[in-house]
Amino acid sequence: MRVHVKLYGVLKTAAKTERLELDFESPISIRQLVNKLVSVIARPEFETYLIDADTKDPRPNALILVSGTEIGALNGIDSTLRDGDEVVFLPVAHGG
Repeated sequence: MRVHVKLYGVLKTAAKTERLELDFESPISIRQLVNKLVSVIARPEFETYLIDADTKDPRPNALILVSGTEIGALNGIDSTLRDGDEVVFLPVAHGG
């Protein structure tokens, strides 16, 4: 199973890449994909920008789309990916 990942903004800069293609033996969830991305990219700043330190969840820091649909309209972080899905991570700007 192949999943296409696209990173934007600070996530792209921290990862030093814009696109990745990852192969898996069986279907995976967004949560598992995020863990795999962190281990494959292996750059501490990428993990810091993607994963919220308090909640250990990427959703406060990134809008996540699966083949054009925001994961909130699916099954959230536990949405199952299918072969050929494109997962987009768009960083969310926080201010105060």
